[in-house]
Amino acid sequence: MLRKINIYIFYILLSLPIDAKEPTLAILNNTISNAVQKFGIGSYSFECRPYGVLTLEKMYNTAKHGSRCQNSIDRLYRKNPKLKDYAHKLLEYKQTYHVEIKETECVLYAKGQVTLSELLLVEGLAIKKPMFKDEEFASYFTLAQRKAKIENKGLWAEKIFNSCIEELYK
Repeated sequence: MLRKINIYIFYILLSLPIDAKEPTLAILNNTISNAVQKFGIGSYSFECRPYGVLTLEKMYNTAKHGSRCQNSIDRLYRKNPKLKDYAHKLLEYKQTYHVEIKETECVLYAKGQVTLSELLLVEGLAIKKPMFKDEEFASYFTLAQRKAKIENKGLWAEKIFNSCIEELYK
């Protein structure tokens, strides 16, 4: 019962700044991966997953063990080990960030008005979710993804998109 009350209070805290037109600020407690970060607001902590994108970690974890998709992602990280820790190097521990909860994910403003989702897309560490329709972010995400594809970065360099998307639709 106490847990339900805490969760209810947490969501009230997250929704208050929306009504007041003030940003929700949360403190970064841990960067688990490019796909998951842990934040805190007061005594409440929560996990944040980048909004509107499928990260390489998500693709890897949903693919079959030993599949072409997993092998391609492993190859990318062997060639570019820094990419695996991209969010960890980008985000500063105990720094305050503007965070917006959308559906079950987070819009995390990692560099001024640029979101972590956009930065992952530009580096080729994520793709825009199929059928993503958010008017506020869709064009930014499309441009970021197109930039990575043109520059042959991340998943575009290793043809991960083809091998992973092929598996998702089998």
